[in-house]
Amino acid sequence: MEGSKMIEVKNLSFSIENRKIIQDISIVVNKSQFVGIIGANGSGKSTLLKNVYRFFKYDSGDIKLKNIGLYDYSSKDLAKEMAVLAQKQNMNFDFSVEEIVEMGRYAYKNSIFEVEKNKNSEFVGNALNAVGMYNMKDRSFLSLSGGEMQRVLIARALAQNTEILILDEPTNHLDIKYQIQIMKLVKETKKTILAVIHDMNIASSYCNYIYALKDGKVYYQGPPEEIFTKEKIKNIFDVEADVLIHPKNKKPLIVF
Repeated sequence: MEGSKMIEVKNLSFSIENRKIIQDISIVVNKSQFVGIIGANGSGKSTLLKNVYRFFKYDSGDIKLKNIGLYDYSSKDLAKEMAVLAQKQNMNFDFSVEEIVEMGRYAYKNSIFEVEKNKNSEFVGNALNAVGMYNMKDRSFLSLSGGEMQRVLIARALAQNTEILILDEPTNHLDIKYQIQIMKLVKETKKTILAVIHDMNIASSYCNYIYALKDGKVYYQGPPEEIFTKEKIKNIFDVEADVLIHPKNKKPLIVF
């Protein structure tokens, strides 16, 4: 894996109530790579991401962002480097779609009450257009369907205009049209992306490099062509699958 390191995780371990969730994990995400994390439920995928975006504090190991310690960043400076789409979003108050996306610009404001003009508002409009939600910008966020909410939250991450995107199951709740649209969109941004992906065929199609987790450890790592084999899929997910070659993108195509 060549290139400048944007995210470096070294020997990371994390426990909840004395139960090891991830153990001695090391990963590297280089500039402009799209790196996927796959694994069965409970393998530690989302927990790893939560340590990377400081929702959890790891027990041991180290994480660096652009060669700077993760905890050396202030919250606001971190938000200028990394945008996060978490798996679960709790909204206790209702906001308009546009207001939700504007939250992605808070790191660039002097206060939460500052009214944004010109450049910042342009980021919001462009992000809403990118996910096909601009015509709903005045709608109540809580009135949206699950798929529409997901698209708005992706727009918020895009509006943040960071070099790094952290995505936890970005296609969750989306129908097939928007799964393809969103994955193509984030791939074409050329940003550095670290994503937990549930669908193996989506991971195969869009990721440059993949880490496969099992029992809180990295079991395999490599490009999709090396990871998606019958034997490795059986070892990771305990399912039988056939692996073909996709007729268009020539990537592994997993069939169950």
